[in-house]
Amino acid sequence: MIVLEVLIFTIVFLVIKYFWNNRRFYYLASKIPTSVFDYSIRGIYNIFTADSKMMFKLINQSFNNKSDIAKTWFFHVLFIVPNNPDDVKTIFNAKQCYDKPNFVKFSSKLEKGSVFGDLDYWQSHRKIMSPFFGHQGLKTLIPLFNEKSRILVKKLENMVDKEAFNIFHNLTALTLETILNVMEYDVDIQNREPKSRDVFIKYLDEYTKIAFMRMFKFWLHPNIIFKISSLYKKQCHSMSKCGMVFTNDIIKNIRTNTKTNEDEKPKSFMRALLNPKYNLTDDEIKDEVRSVILGGQDTSAIASSMTLLMLANNKDVQQKVVDELHQIFGKTQETPNIELENLNELVYLEMVINEVMRLYPVVPFVVRHVDEELILGENYRIPAKAAVIVPIIRIHKNKKYWGDDAEEFNPERFSKENFSKIHPYAFLPFAKGSRMCIGYRYAMMLMKIQLSLFLMRYEVDTDLKLDELEFTVQVMMTVCQGYMIKIRDRKC
Repeated sequence: MIVLEVLIFTIVFLVIKYFWNNRRFYYLASKIPTSVFDYSIRGIYNIFTADSKMMFKLINQSFNNKSDIAKTWFFHVLFIVPNNPDDVKTIFNAKQCYDKPNFVKFSSKLEKGSVFGDLDYWQSHRKIMSPFFGHQGLKTLIPLFNEKSRILVKKLENMVDKEAFNIFHNLTALTLETILNVMEYDVDIQNREPKSRDVFIKYLDEYTKIAFMRMFKFWLHPNIIFKISSLYKKQCHSMSKCGMVFTNDIIKNIRTNTKTNEDEKPKSFMRALLNPKYNLTDDEIKDEVRSVILGGQDTSAIASSMTLLMLANNKDVQQKVVDELHQIFGKTQETPNIELENLNELVYLEMVINEVMRLYPVVPFVVRHVDEELILGENYRIPAKAAVIVPIIRIHKNKKYWGDDAEEFNPERFSKENFSKIHPYAFLPFAKGSRMCIGYRYAMMLMKIQLSLFLMRYEVDTDLKLDELEFTVQVMMTVCQGYMIKIRDRKC
């Protein structure tokens, strides 16, 4: 009995001590409006039993707040959700918000790289890689983008006038093959047989996502904990082993075929990472390779797939894109060689891509950690140790900034005249600030080239209706039904 009383007293004492030591944290949190998140027993039950599709819906609903700023509790973690672009600007540019939250750092101990690495790690690696993702560095990749996009167009010839197919598989093969070539690793993915190609992509794709899913299963999708079977663990181990061998092969290939001089200007970011003067460990280089594969493969493949699906549902817009292409390259089915100056001329195509990414952002939200107190909104003081979720998908559809038709597809929003009136932080497909996506120029250039060559050759159609689409989020937001399209030869 005495032991039980001591135990209860100790627990109560520790709880009181915890809240006393963190009294300012909870006081500041109490001043912030509560979100529409369902905290009832039923709401918590729904979170724990939801699949990834339902989880996305629940999270999206919790972002739909009328106030410019709101809070959501998930156990002891405080999430701040800003809906005002001015607050988003503050968050993305404030030094106390450069870092990732602790639950993300848990994942970063398993897989680092520039995506999840802590602040010091990210800053040092960003300096090494940034020159190769700038204007001059990407200019040298345009011939590669043309070459890989032509292979895509050629491989799709056997799908003309056939049943619907998921274009995402083809575009993923293109983007993965391209990014591996950028890493100076020559591999032929697009010309493989579909089954062989898809298995190859699946293993690498799943491998890069394992760390993300480790994080999600503990804080975003708890019921996965109860669903993991020995078969799943074995599969993850197999994929990890395959991916590790592949990553090692990329690094070994460059080390074997190039002699890196510390004083020599590197020709690629991979050679820069391997330069002895940066003193990076093998694990750091491998983490960077996996981060680049994930960022360079799925993001542009998803955005391009969604763009084709939208064009298939909006034939008038598809025709305007084709008219622009014909104006620049002439009326022909031949795949032109797209140069840098041509990319600047593809104004309407870029408007379409931007509007697709506004309505269907590949990354629907980003998370930051608050290291020191931060003032947002109407003098709301955000406590240190809180996590900030920037709900990109909600800000992109906020009628206050995009008009009453914010839910509708209208590329004209991104005309030079119209877009100049939009708050610069109301459009965030690649985030913004110092920690924005390093590969955003890479993605836009590749998307413009692959979509241009595709649309010069093929008309695209679909049986899918936009209002019937369902989405899921694991690492990125994807269509549950797949990006099912039909193609036929374009008549000039």
